[in-house]
Amino acid sequence: MTPHADPDFDPAEPPPWESPPSAAAVAMLTPIDWPDFWSSDVAEDEWLIEPIVARGRQTAIYSMAKTGKSLLALNVAASAAVGRSILGHEAKGPIDVMYVDLEMTEADLRERLTDLGYGPDDDLSRLHYFQLPELPGLDRDVGGEILVATALAKKVQLVIIDTMARAVQGGENDADTYRGFYWYTGRRLKAAGVALLRLDHQGKDAALGQRGSSAKVDDVDIVFKLTQLDAKTLKLTRTHTRVPWVPAEVTIVREESPVLHHVWADDFVPAGTHDAIVALDELEVPLDASAETALATLRRAGRGQRKAVVLAALKARRKDSK
Repeated sequence: MTPHADPDFDPAEPPPWESPPSAAAVAMLTPIDWPDFWSSDVAEDEWLIEPIVARGRQTAIYSMAKTGKSLLALNVAASAAVGRSILGHEAKGPIDVMYVDLEMTEADLRERLTDLGYGPDDDLSRLHYFQLPELPGLDRDVGGEILVATALAKKVQLVIIDTMARAVQGGENDADTYRGFYWYTGRRLKAAGVALLRLDHQGKDAALGQRGSSAKVDDVDIVFKLTQLDAKTLKLTRTHTRVPWVPAEVTIVREESPVLHHVWADDFVPAGTHDAIVALDELEVPLDASAETALATLRRAGRGQRKAVVLAALKARRKDSK
């Protein structure tokens, strides 16, 4: 039996409406304006916080308990908010960060910030920290609406949720919980261009990844597993990604002098970077050229490369010229 056995069915005719959709209903779906799409300015830096958080994308970091993921996230959040060096790399200026903390007490937070070198004289006004908030589940409409509206009101570029299991109302092993989270919270943040960093716990079986439903990984762009190699060394291992330029492994060293801080020990270079450097040199692309200019020049010469590769090549050329 064919899918359409009705003799009156005509695939060339649109399906009949019980009543015509209203103009308001039609206006809810807005297609991309392609001329505007191609002419609009795009941020040249794919990273918001290299090499963990991609600009406007969603990342999950999970680990065994007491591995230090919350301390690492707080170090990143505070450094970004005050414009300090992040993971040992040059600061890019302060950004607004929203941190939803569903685990630590005020005493825990004070101790950790003090260890990280912060005190009353530091301006932490861009770190919008919500400690043990009475927030409805983020897998529900009201919870998602409150969080996203707050993020937009504070004009944040990054939201950190610590931890994911405590931020949802549905069962941790229920796939619909995380589908609901994406629909009501993750999707809204992504549409607004706000990056998201989710912290979570590893399950009892390390081979199965994060605790709870496997649906947790369905809608995030990058998933890292955090492990502790020794008292000072952490390793982020990429387990899932839809972003090809994310490194497979990142080694992070926890230093204690002059204050507690984390340093990214690797200098990740995407495949093809050397070829891009050679091409940029041969085409005499200026060292201070923008990524868009370099990309266009390479395309015209028939030597096109992915944007992440060109960004790495530009960075390497500038570094070598100093």
